Amino acid sequence: MWKHLITGIALSGMFLWAQKKSAPARSEKAETAEPGKSTSLVQFAKTEHDFGKIKEEDKVATTRFTFKNTQKHPIKIVDVKTSCGCTSPNWSRDPIPPGKEGYVEAQYSAWGRPGAFVKTLTVRMRSEADTTREETYTLTIKGEVLPRPKGPEDFYPTKLGSLRFGPANHVSFGTIKTNEKKSQRVTIYNDSDKPIELKGIADAPKHIEVTFVTPQGPVATYQLKPKDTIQIEVKYDANAANDYGFVYQVLKIQTNDATEPEKPFYVTANIEEYFGELTEAQLAEAPRAQFDRTEYDYGKIKAGEKAEYDFRLTNTGKKPLIIRKIKPSCGCTAAAPSKSELKPGESTTIHVTFDSTGRSGKDSKSITVITNDPRQPTINLVIHGEIEPAPAK
Repeated sequence: MWKHLITGIALSGMFLWAQKKSAPARSEKAETAEPGKSTSLVQFAKTEHDFGKIKEEDKVATTRFTFKNTQKHPIKIVDVKTSCGCTSPNWSRDPIPPGKEGYVEAQYSAWGRPGAFVKTLTVRMRSEADTTREETYTLTIKGEVLPRPKGPEDFYPTKLGSLRFGPANHVSFGTIKTNEKKSQRVTIYNDSDKPIELKGIADAPKHIEVTFVTPQGPVATYQLKPKDTIQIEVKYDANAANDYGFVYQVLKIQTNDATEPEKPFYVTANIEEYFGELTEAQLAEAPRAQFDRTEYDYGKIKAGEKAEYDFRLTNTGKKPLIIRKIKPSCGCTAAAPSKSELKPGESTTIHVTFDSTGRSGKDSKSITVITNDPRQPTINLVIHGEIEPAPAK
């Protein structure tokens, strides 16, 4: 009997020792939660807001998330980041005392964003007593933006005085060959409550014809009634332009609009020479533009100094090479050829001068050279380097 009793006591002791051995060690820094009290820095009243259906014409929808500091020390919102640029946050900037409330405000931009949406705000908070303790909270906003009725500002977005233009007061013909004629139309809308006289087009070059289109045919002048439209037609004759490369014109629509009588109207095109459908044999007989190099590095220069270089051009073809146009990318760069027409085998130089006044750091400028070489009518030259800033005065 005594033998069994001693054995039982020994086993009980081993069991208690094993339990003590396996119990986890408590960190001295670990916080113990009081009964019924949150261990989070704050307690939000809600973390999600549903705007429901909102009108696009209301432009913005705003809600505020409030929270309470549940700790015994102040806390501070470090920052708030949104999942989309369409949402603008605002929040309590000062530290929140214990037991007091703070807020995070979310403003959603509904304009131009019809349809359902779900966006989030990530809020980062920090304890003022222990700055190493931070917590992150995610807030959600959602809803549906009801599209607004479309109006003149949608169909004719460009507004100049009392007139609107759709799609814009600009016509781009893109690339157009010298054997082509093209036309495009733009709509003008009278956004005022008075008639506006369209008196005509000023500064139109000979290769551009502009008229107002009516049911009776094209006219040079027109009286546009309030809230009414008229189409303006632009016809472009690339051959008559007698120009090459990117061509830019500013026309003026003359009106009696008291707000802005002359409306600028822009016409652009990239004119390329038409060589026809050439065979390989014909191309072999054509002029050929060949540069010794198309890039020049002037190294380092001081601000205000000029860099100069001569690019050498040779006609390696069998017919005369004509330099149609030379156009630098910047007014700070000048370029001029010694000759504009080269016989087969003949060479010339294109002298390029770059003025670094007012510039600093790495810089690169291009010079577009257009010739009658059908294989490669456009060649870009590049001059680049580094500009050291001018010393402070």
